[in-house]
Amino acid sequence: MAAIRRSTTLSPGRAGARLDDFVASWLADELGRELPRSAVRRLVMAGAVAVDGRLARRPGLPLRAGSRVEARVDQARLPPATAGQWGSGATGAAAGVPEVLYRDRWLLAVAKPAGLQVHASADPRRPDLFSVVRAWLAGPSRPGSLPAEAPYLGLHHRLDADTSGVMLFAIDPAANAGLSRAFAGREVEKVYHALVARPAAAPPRRWVERSPLAPTGSGRRARMAAAPADGQPAETAFAVSRRWRHALLVEARPRTGRKHQVRAHLAAAGLPILGDARYGGAASIAGRPVSRAMLHALSLRLSHPVTGDLLEIHCRYPDDFRSLLLALQ
Repeated sequence: MAAIRRSTTLSPGRAGARLDDFVASWLADELGRELPRSAVRRLVMAGAVAVDGRLARRPGLPLRAGSRVEARVDQARLPPATAGQWGSGATGAAAGVPEVLYRDRWLLAVAKPAGLQVHASADPRRPDLFSVVRAWLAGPSRPGSLPAEAPYLGLHHRLDADTSGVMLFAIDPAANAGLSRAFAGREVEKVYHALVARPAAAPPRRWVERSPLAPTGSGRRARMAAAPADGQPAETAFAVSRRWRHALLVEARPRTGRKHQVRAHLAAAGLPILGDARYGGAASIAGRPVSRAMLHALSLRLSHPVTGDLLEIHCRYPDDFRSLLLALQ
């Protein structure tokens, strides 16, 4: 595979970040997988990274807002993707065994690790949650293959690659109609928790963001932005759950299901999620680096699509989220 060249401009929220920390989180987004920190340091010291047009060989170099960072990466020389590199939230899924949160004959809910995309991409080396779960349901088989009669798996919602938390699948087609109606009809109550840097002016304890959202930019730099004229209606209810000296824990309840909705609405409110480089989130807090967007899908609440029973499915914080919470306290 040929070498790739990428460049980006450091946002004000990431000023002061170490070069290796910034390059690690940036390239994870560009390449679709995390790289070992040792590999990132080797790239920097080998002269594969330039800052403002000059080679930067010092991994600990502090970066300034507005700096132009460029990298040349030969993907053939990178360490291969492994399950253990899917994300800092990976536990059982790191071994190809998802953490099951709920299961019956129609539905399966699992804990999605951070750093693992939901669906397969054009890069066959990039792992995805759908394939992991389907292979696990199939049971033992020849490595890299599925049995002729692969188990059914249906998906009706998404989480961004960096986001951890509850993912719900249909494992029987009989659940599809009800799940489709529930998600399309906004009958599923979703709760997310996000960590954000504490702003100079404290936000209200509760508020509702109703900015319509529309895509802007292209490729991996595409994002959703407030666009009153041509945006799609989007609504999220927010509440500040905890306040610390440097950060806030914010609860988000999206009432619509737009792409990047929670991320974009928090950024619009001046509260970008820690580690969310695409929306201006800080790369460190209280002296600690943040390697991914600190957003966690905490719970889903819905009527069972077949039985009608009330389901409440919760997912505990992954290790990186919980560790940062403890450090902030």
